[in-house]
Amino acid sequence: MFELFRKLSERIKENRPTILITITRTRGATPGKTGFKILVGEEGRVTGTIGGGAVEFHAIDKCKELIKSNTAYYNEIIQLVDNDKGQGEKINLKKEQETNSPGTTKIVLPAWCGGEVELFYEIYKAQNVLYIFGAGHVGAAVSDLAVRHGFYVEIFDNRKEILDALPEKSYSQKHLIEYPPAQFTHTLDDKGYVFIVTQSHRYDLPVLEYLLNNYPSFKYIGMIGSKLKVKECVSFLKEKYGKEISLDNLYAPVGIDIGGDTPVDISLAVLAELFAVINDKQVTHLRLNYAEIGK
Repeated sequence: MFELFRKLSERIKENRPTILITITRTRGATPGKTGFKILVGEEGRVTGTIGGGAVEFHAIDKCKELIKSNTAYYNEIIQLVDNDKGQGEKINLKKEQETNSPGTTKIVLPAWCGGEVELFYEIYKAQNVLYIFGAGHVGAAVSDLAVRHGFYVEIFDNRKEILDALPEKSYSQKHLIEYPPAQFTHTLDDKGYVFIVTQSHRYDLPVLEYLLNNYPSFKYIGMIGSKLKVKECVSFLKEKYGKEISLDNLYAPVGIDIGGDTPVDISLAVLAELFAVINDKQVTHLRLNYAEIGK
């Protein structure tokens, strides 16, 4: 049991979607007993067991569906029936039925034992991932606020002392790296979001260029900077790549217009913009009209 919860804690920390299934009740002969647990990820069984056989096979298969859903938990009663005994009409196996318990489905599976098992699925979803390049005052403030609002934050910097100074609960993972064009060995989730706020535009632009080339499906890449800096970066990219690179997902200058220029002000503006993008809401962005640049 200790190993199962250790694995669950490890997977939550790594932001890997996982489902913990527990047998909450049994009746009659069943392969698993009350309290049996299994941990299932996108790749299948991780550890533990609920007795094997048809019940466990079905539960693992059900997890593939639940991981993709918006459900936080799921309750299920499984009736085990020998469907070949010829006792009248055969049961329609695995068909979901209504039960007297709200929020609980009931299905029938073939098995000789003839008992009944109730399963409770606890679904631990992957959080939205925010990648922050730059762990200075603004990067740290955005990271802390994003973690508090449910993001899984990975923060990158080339300064060990800056990373070491970050409060432990203000990020999910931190990485000491050399910024592109140096070799970047980390694989990013292309469903994630990005905020670029390094200590210099000479790092910001290469990071932006790397991301636009390697992760064009990112929905949001926010980059801090003055209007002049952003114009120079966009002009450079347009001249070098033309229409080969899309700037549709670039938000620079970053944030929405709430006024203020402290790290706290900027972090609020960035998170508000990020939530607006995620929820497809119209707001007043600070980003420039890139179509007007370089004409």
